[in-house]
Amino acid sequence: MPENTQPLESNQETPKDPAPEKSSASTEKPQQEDTLLQTKQVSLQRREARRNRVQKILKILGIPSSGFGIVVTINFIRSGRLTEAAITAFVTLSVFFLAISGNFIKDIINKVFDKIEEKIEQKSDKLADWIVNLMEAWVVSLWWQLTSPFQREYYQSLVYICRDYQTQGLDKDRILKLQKVFVPLKIVATDIAKAKSAMILNVNHDANSSKEKQIWDFLIAKDRDNKPLFPRIAVLGAPGTGKTTLLRYLTLTYANKQERKLNSKAPKLIPVLLYLRDVREEIVKNKPTLSELITQQIKQQRKIKPLEPPPNWFAEKLRENKCLVMLDGLDEVADETQRQQVSHWVDEQMQAYPDTVFIITSRPFGYKTAQLQQEVTVLEVQPFNLGQMQKFIHNWYLETEVMSRAGQEDLGVREEAKQQADDLIERIKNSPPLAAMAVNPLLLTMIATVHRRGSALPGKRVELYKEICQVLLERRQRAKDIPDSLTATQKQAVLQVLALELIRQDTRAFKLSNGITLTQKTLAAVAGNEYNPKDFIKQIRDISGLLVEKHLDVYEFAHLSFQEYLASVQIKEYNQEHLLIENINNSWWAETIRLYAAQSNASNLIRAVLDLPSPSVEVMALAYDCLEEGLSVDTEVREQLEKILDEGLESDDIDIRTLAAKVQLSRRLKNAVKN
Repeated sequence: MPENTQPLESNQETPKDPAPEKSSASTEKPQQEDTLLQTKQVSLQRREARRNRVQKILKILGIPSSGFGIVVTINFIRSGRLTEAAITAFVTLSVFFLAISGNFIKDIINKVFDKIEEKIEQKSDKLADWIVNLMEAWVVSLWWQLTSPFQREYYQSLVYICRDYQTQGLDKDRILKLQKVFVPLKIVATDIAKAKSAMILNVNHDANSSKEKQIWDFLIAKDRDNKPLFPRIAVLGAPGTGKTTLLRYLTLTYANKQERKLNSKAPKLIPVLLYLRDVREEIVKNKPTLSELITQQIKQQRKIKPLEPPPNWFAEKLRENKCLVMLDGLDEVADETQRQQVSHWVDEQMQAYPDTVFIITSRPFGYKTAQLQQEVTVLEVQPFNLGQMQKFIHNWYLETEVMSRAGQEDLGVREEAKQQADDLIERIKNSPPLAAMAVNPLLLTMIATVHRRGSALPGKRVELYKEICQVLLERRQRAKDIPDSLTATQKQAVLQVLALELIRQDTRAFKLSNGITLTQKTLAAVAGNEYNPKDFIKQIRDISGLLVEKHLDVYEFAHLSFQEYLASVQIKEYNQEHLLIENINNSWWAETIRLYAAQSNASNLIRAVLDLPSPSVEVMALAYDCLEEGLSVDTEVREQLEKILDEGLESDDIDIRTLAAKVQLSRRLKNAVKN
């Protein structure tokens, strides 16, 4: 910086003639008084806010509730239901006692809180808030027991659905608990300046200097009217980065009423989780309202004792902005026209409930082709850092060892888990290729699975998929001592055909009857009459776990990435590269294209992009991925693409310039790792 240049500051004024200097004591005293006054005002505001919460709690326990309880008790006695009458009378008397002693309790609580703050001002916030949170949780729990049996049943159903950590078929021998394994994801707003300024202006939120945040930072943020600062959120991430797991974890946390334990400012919301791939047909054909769709899905949630929401229950909760609506997998609506229709429907629901919090997830490429038109805060899931990676491995190994011993957890189990976890962490640290994969939660789970089975750890992504398929299709069956006439290679040959056909049909899910049709010919070729397709599909489901049964006779691959990998292998083995070139601009095929490039010469794929009349930024990014991940690329194609990359750094188009900069940065980081 030049000598006479000074950094600009906001609200900088033109210098005035210097005023006579005052003594430092005289200038510091008013400043100290102002600081003390501000501190006292903040303290009073905190106390007043807590008093209001306590008064609200006591109001809930008021005399009107007692009067209602008396009426109910009399009706029970008249109908001869003496047990119910006794219970109701006891509850009524308890509530009445609390009501008539409410003022006394309120005064005592206020004085206690005030004394706490006077004596230990720096520590009183957490203590006092903790006490009020306990009171609030108790009242809410009591209120549900008395008035909301459906909500209680609904929450329990969500716990049943979301409590397990989905291992994507990697470990059928034991079920891990999601809460024990989950590591919070780091996310970054794509428009950092806008998100940060919104948080700074928010009076109820402390914005720290870090760009990386957790989802709670966005959920707790309120504006000056106490409305959500970020009511519409899109969480974007590459395959396997944990988008679905994040929504399942949020659902489980709210269903267990644990949100305030994770973040004391977390809003009290009713979780709703919908998988867009499962409801896309209903949305496209019938265009239901959000409350109609939620109610329909809730009724189908359980086969035993199906849930029956009270009339208009979800409609009322949505109108009152009491729901957290989570929509998973926009990109998994494979047909682009349908995806855009679903996106339009989501826009309409967001417009209908502007102060309700929505979270939608997608892979970036899929979202770009069907972006929401409402103002949405776009968040990108960040790769695991070293701390997250270590935490996940320790969590995963401990929970795996515990569940391997029927839930037993003692010092010996913890020691064994720690030794194995530490060994894997050291291997990852000493292997740049492994470290590059370990930043992805799905790939890290696969690495841990291979490591625990004592296999050699692969150095490339496609090699890792190959190893995992080998483990799932052959070694697991051998470990269980289950006889089988088919080799892993033969089974994979059948699954490759199935995977590619599903990609071509723009779908993940398939009915059992359709699966039989798609696998029949290949299965007969490798197994003769020893297997029928129905038994084959069910064996893959029950033993290998590569296929899962989502609903009765409706199947899909355990993770979309497995479907994409197997499809890419089928294309390579049968020289069907033309399918990829024909779909080079189709986001549904993007990951299959990348995985194929990693096994083959990627030159024709890159040429297909360069031959497009006006390739989008997204498809150019795909070409660069093929260049980086491709097994090989012809020299002239490489030079042509790199020339475009260099020119992109000087482009007037900010998206192209940003893409070029990201590619250059990625290369430098990879070179740094190699060196």
